[in-house]
Amino acid sequence: MTRDKEELLVLVFPTHYSISNDVKISTIKKLKENNIIIYRLVMEKYFFSIYLNKPIQASNILTSCLGIKKIEIAYSSLNNIKAIVEQIINVGQKIIINEKFFIKVYSENSNFVSRDIEFIATGSLVEKLSNRLSRPSRNEESANKVMRVYVGKSKSYISWKSLDGIQGNSYGQIKKKVFIIIYNEISLYSLKKIIQMGFVPDILILYWDNIDLKNKLISLHNIITMIPINKLKLKLLQLNLLNQNNLYSDILLNFLVIDIYSYHSPLVNVIIPFNWIVHPVWLIDYSINLCLENGKFPWMPNLFEDDLKVSDWSKTFNNNIEQSNNFKRGKFKDYIKVRNKIGIKSENFVKNIKVFSIKKGSLNIRPNYIDNILNSI
Repeated sequence: MTRDKEELLVLVFPTHYSISNDVKISTIKKLKENNIIIYRLVMEKYFFSIYLNKPIQASNILTSCLGIKKIEIAYSSLNNIKAIVEQIINVGQKIIINEKFFIKVYSENSNFVSRDIEFIATGSLVEKLSNRLSRPSRNEESANKVMRVYVGKSKSYISWKSLDGIQGNSYGQIKKKVFIIIYNEISLYSLKKIIQMGFVPDILILYWDNIDLKNKLISLHNIITMIPINKLKLKLLQLNLLNQNNLYSDILLNFLVIDIYSYHSPLVNVIIPFNWIVHPVWLIDYSINLCLENGKFPWMPNLFEDDLKVSDWSKTFNNNIEQSNNFKRGKFKDYIKVRNKIGIKSENFVKNIKVFSIKKGSLNIRPNYIDNILNSI
């Protein structure tokens, strides 16, 4: 099925040229999962175009795919200057009303000079829009509407809308599986980042009650939609089962997390969600040393970031947040008592961990697996 002159399609720009093939495969899979019919896919040098039945819906779906820098919605055109200019005028008349506009041409074809097309198309569009008080802008930044034209190998594409992707590597690009514990908002942020980096996560959720678990599962779902697989396992550990209200502060939970990583992690590579601004240096040193002593390799994806948003943690999670930098090292003795009582170093500790196999489903706000988990606990 082709409608070359007026075909509305989607352009996908991978974050890195080296992962283009991975992004293409995951993109096709993601669209098919959402019942999008793909008619044709054309690989260009820096992007690929997809002809499909629901381009607007598809573009929104692809914003949650790893490895995509941006998505553009465009019309295709024959690859000659007359056809390109005609299509620019057709699209411009549809979207530009009493606005300043700018035409930017990117050419991967040596037979076409970008500046020539920009000059001819801008002049022609000014003439067509003369009764609409529309005028060209001197640059892209000051324009109300920007039309981007991509001259490919055999087709050209006139884009009228652009959406940002989540970028990153393709899923599993680093080829390492890492164990991560979700217990506060910064740990969720770490999960998102390691997925974007190309790691494969093994996830354990620490929670207090069903309300706390529900909030974490909903927040988690918004992140794992980036993973291009339908089924995965979630491990859950209810902290109330440990009968220790002493842990009811975020800083003491940090110690529990480090001990689980050190003594019970099923993997060598573990993710520690600490940040040099939020957490004291002695706590960071302690966590690294304890993990290394027990044969674990700690990754800290957020360690040197200075723009973490931590002010709304307590609104999202029902924890009594205690800022780590205000924590006195002497309180560590309180945790040692807790650790001795719950037997963190014993194999019996892991018996409290439940494992669920879930099916992600489509991009729902509240997917079925969340209710299934809550009802089974």
